[in-house]
Amino acid sequence: MIPPGELINALKKLDRFLILTHSTPDGDALGSSLALKLLLEKLNKKAEIFAEKPIPFQYTFLPMIDSINDLREISVENFDVLILVDCNKIKRVSYDQDILKRIETFRGRIIVIDHHITEEQNDNRIIEWIDAQKAATGILIYHLIKYMKIEITEEIAANLYTAIIVDTGNFQFDNTTEEVFTVATELVKAGAKPSFIYERCFESWSKNRFKLFIKMLNNLEIYKSLAISHISKADFQNTNTTEADTERFVEFLRILKDIKLTALFREVDFEFIKVSIRSKGDIDVSFIAREFGGGGHKNAAGYRIKGSIRDAQAQLIEKLKKNKLL
Repeated sequence: MIPPGELINALKKLDRFLILTHSTPDGDALGSSLALKLLLEKLNKKAEIFAEKPIPFQYTFLPMIDSINDLREISVENFDVLILVDCNKIKRVSYDQDILKRIETFRGRIIVIDHHITEEQNDNRIIEWIDAQKAATGILIYHLIKYMKIEITEEIAANLYTAIIVDTGNFQFDNTTEEVFTVATELVKAGAKPSFIYERCFESWSKNRFKLFIKMLNNLEIYKSLAISHISKADFQNTNTTEADTERFVEFLRILKDIKLTALFREVDFEFIKVSIRSKGDIDVSFIAREFGGGGHKNAAGYRIKGSIRDAQAQLIEKLKKNKLL
């Protein structure tokens, strides 16, 4: 796989890189960003990552994780290039308008490396490398490293392996292709430890996170082939947890045999609801999310909406019925 020539030229000719990813970063976002930073440093470039903190506990084992800066302290000065990793728009980096305003003052080159479906952006500063057929952004970073003829070290391998298993559900989702196994095999040969990484990513819940999971299950409702649940602001407060603790919750609802669609509604503040949608087989929910201003993949998408949890649920159900998905 050959990355865009413009992207390669930018990496070779420019020197100071600012790496950003989406809000509530997951294993693909963090692992891909860290692997990219390691690549750039091997090219003798300056590379800094800014992301939301605290880092979710399950990813604190990642090599170089302590090098990530707090997004709240971001300054875009003294950088030549802004790279969005696992994220295709600056507005998806944060919900904090002050942070977004600071990022939007950047006037240099912008590179997008992502695997989410997106609409075309009319900005001649932007170099896009987007492939929605790839299971994870980590796959793209892998191909970039190979193209640049950089050695895949144990640190790079661990970060990229994490990126891949998180976005494939440890090789269980429909996006698990032959390429995924081929890349994963090479990463293991380079030093990634599958058992250790799996345990840290999927079996390291805190007691508070498990209490939050129980609350989600207690809020479960079934509408035909749709399983939905919600987590209120009070649920987060009562369990001393955050939105980051809900990662993969929506996937558990797929366990039910007759369920084809799942949705989780999270009250991230008292004004907005964050919605995650999942589907099985050929059911495409990405266009549903885009109609609400969000995006994602065919079987995994999401969006953010104003209003109450009940209103948000009713609007989604109505949209699914209108499109004959329910």
